[in-house]
Amino acid sequence: MLSLDALTASAAAPSFDEPLDMLYACHDKVRRFCDQLEALPAYIDEHGRNQAVINTIAGIVRYFDLAGPAHHQDEEDELFPLILARQPDAAPKIEQLLGEHGYLHSRWNAIRDDLLAYNAGTLDDISAGEVHEFARLYREHAAREEQWLFPTAAALINDSELAQAGQRMAARRTLKPAA
Repeated sequence: MLSLDALTASAAAPSFDEPLDMLYACHDKVRRFCDQLEALPAYIDEHGRNQAVINTIAGIVRYFDLAGPAHHQDEEDELFPLILARQPDAAPKIEQLLGEHGYLHSRWNAIRDDLLAYNAGTLDDISAGEVHEFARLYREHAAREEQWLFPTAAALINDSELAQAGQRMAARRTLKPAA
């Protein structure tokens, strides 16, 4: 149940050539990782700390540490400015999404610390309530973006701009931090 194989066995992900499709696909992954995260407390209650749990936690942490922030940056850098330039009255919705990004990040940090402590053996259990709340908030956030942000971006941003956005999104992921 906690195998990460199911995540990699899914259909081929969209490429950066279709940035909106890529962002939708990221939401599908978010939902799958939220499902895994929510399954952890019950699984741990039944099976304890084992290699499957340790591996699953490592995968969840890796995803929300890397892909989550990159996804938010893609939206903030590539979609938000173009939408605001063409539809200034969208500012309250953009501000709400920005606030949600920050709040999700802070909630993730708290859960992350517990997950890492559990994996290190310095915490005996993971709060099902905290995990459930994070997953609920992230799913609701993704749904809001899918209902408003992505359709609005598709209507307001032309194909050339989307192609350039996709190139920048890909470039951000290939940049290596300085040593």
